[in-house]
Amino acid sequence: MQEWTSTAVARRGELVEAAGLPGYVARLGGRPVGLVLVDVRDREYEVVAISTTAQRRGIGRALMERCFAEARATACRRVWLVTTNNNIAAIAFYQHVGMDLQALHRHAVRMSRSLKPTIPLRGATGVAIDHELEFELLLPS
Repeated sequence: MQEWTSTAVARRGELVEAAGLPGYVARLGGRPVGLVLVDVRDREYEVVAISTTAQRRGIGRALMERCFAEARATACRRVWLVTTNNNIAAIAFYQHVGMDLQALHRHAVRMSRSLKPTIPLRGATGVAIDHELEFELLLPS
């Protein structure tokens, strides 16, 4: 998506190159309006990146539901992702789609910033970006 400044994603002390990951593109009227990139390891389905350009149109929900369905079909035990403390809209969204806060990694963005120095100190609202929040949806085995 054009609003991304980099294809590298830093989280939980690891830098992941997202450009080579599989995922899904959501289209509306023939044009791309959403993207989700995933990484599946050891029956864990990670949503590495998700983005939409058409807010409040169900695009993000549709992408997440597709991920949940694929994770179930491939016998994953959970779907998980990481966001930052300043991303209030995403925090609410993940809870709306049924995910729970699994962990608060205090000051983890400091490590992520050492891997990816372009992570800003503050978000657009002026809130300091300092903590990583890990959300998950546990799937029945």
